[in-house]
Amino acid sequence: MDKKKNGIPKLRFPGFTGAWEQRKLGEVFNQTSVIINPEIDNVELWSLTIEDGLTRKTDRYNRQFLVKKDDNFKKVFPGDIVYNPMNMTLGAVGFNYMKLPVAVSGYYVTMKLNEKYDNRYFVVWLKSPIALALYKRYATGSLTEKQRVQFSTLSTIPVVIPTYKEQQKIGSFFKRLDSLIALHQRKLDHLKLLKKGLLQQMFV
Repeated sequence: MDKKKNGIPKLRFPGFTGAWEQRKLGEVFNQTSVIINPEIDNVELWSLTIEDGLTRKTDRYNRQFLVKKDDNFKKVFPGDIVYNPMNMTLGAVGFNYMKLPVAVSGYYVTMKLNEKYDNRYFVVWLKSPIALALYKRYATGSLTEKQRVQFSTLSTIPVVIPTYKEQQKIGSFFKRLDSLIALHQRKLDHLKLLKKGLLQQMFV
């Protein structure tokens, strides 16, 4: 979110007037690292994409081929966040909205929010333009294409954060907005299918 130098954002909801407070992301998140074998623990294997976040591995993936004896996989519990340190500057971050844990590559970073921080707010913030700019500024690595944002780096990044109540307000707003976008996307997809069907039937 765009903000002024005094720590007060240019746009905010009525009733919130105080300046946001500076914190380091290490105060916001705790890294987790629960190593499992998806085959033994019977946990579904998921991947992470820039566009869609956490994504289920499709049937075209051979599970036995993917899960090798020397591979490490991490468990992502409900409510946890996972990101790819190699592509964090592009927004490769996901959130486990489900009620069950999933397994991801051991290369990914898994973490959870500390108390008094709102999940919905930070799910949005982690992929915001300001966040992406910060990742690029603090990323380590000699070559641009090999820059990484490991948790040790992420934890040092300074950010300005609103109160918990304002986090909740902002997070809820963007959640409703995402739901509205999804609703219109479904309507758009339906209209595209309708058009396709009509084209097939009305022209010879």
